[in-house]
Amino acid sequence: MMYEELGLGKSVPIIARYYDYERFTFPLHFHSEYEIIYFEEGEGKHFVADRTGVIRPGDIILTGSNVPHFMRSAEKHYAGDASARVRGVVIQFAHNYMSFAIANYADLQPVRTLLETAGRGIHFPPPDNAALVKSIRALPKLKDVRRMTALLLLLDQMANFQPKRLLGTSHFHPNDAPAADGRLDKVLAYIHRNYTKEIRLDDIMEIISMNRSAFCRYFRSRSNRSLTDYIQELRVGQACKLLSGSMSDILYIGVKCGFNTPSHFNKVFKRHTGLTPSEYRKQFMQNMTGG
Repeated sequence: MMYEELGLGKSVPIIARYYDYERFTFPLHFHSEYEIIYFEEGEGKHFVADRTGVIRPGDIILTGSNVPHFMRSAEKHYAGDASARVRGVVIQFAHNYMSFAIANYADLQPVRTLLETAGRGIHFPPPDNAALVKSIRALPKLKDVRRMTALLLLLDQMANFQPKRLLGTSHFHPNDAPAADGRLDKVLAYIHRNYTKEIRLDDIMEIISMNRSAFCRYFRSRSNRSLTDYIQELRVGQACKLLSGSMSDILYIGVKCGFNTPSHFNKVFKRHTGLTPSEYRKQFMQNMTGG
């Protein structure tokens, strides 16, 4: 899996353009920017976060910052049919676009929630998305402040759109992560820095002023699951990224993600995804190659 440098920055926070290709050719990749893709013409499959799906004309997909994604055109685009095209609009904007306003202004709460949820990828299906399509198609023609305000209005439309559908599984980027407060901020930061290593409850007790049993009850009340389950979800999500984004040895991936033995890796991974790691990789490869 490759990192794509888009070249956005303080002076150019938004890229919006029409595209017209014979087929999608870019490999599995990620970038720090958010991305909105409108598929006006063409069919195929997508991989977003840790799950594959079908691309149909009229679809809109929003991917969050650093979310792996990949589009593969249908077989007719490889069969020499000159009339087979993939057309649409792509909009990419900086991960810190209007970050202070979005993070702090109450009127932008729906947009903040939308961008947080985009860490799993979001699908906006036709035909109900006609108003979104109109806004997306207009945006590449706008310049300067009109483009910036149009994007904010589009994000508000997307935040209030129904029915939208999350693409990635919950263990890839949990949308019900514990709601942090002053007591949990440091603990969550510690867990996210160290979840691929051994995490002992005693280590956490040194960070937060609670006894073991009180902390375990509190964590469960905030997240609806145990600390162990939360850590395992993070490990499984990382394993999904490595299984789909590289051809590294599966046993190596298990160790790299914090699983001490192959049997434990298989057991936990299957409990969360319904597949063993090898079955997950096989299914991913089949979906991406059309097999």
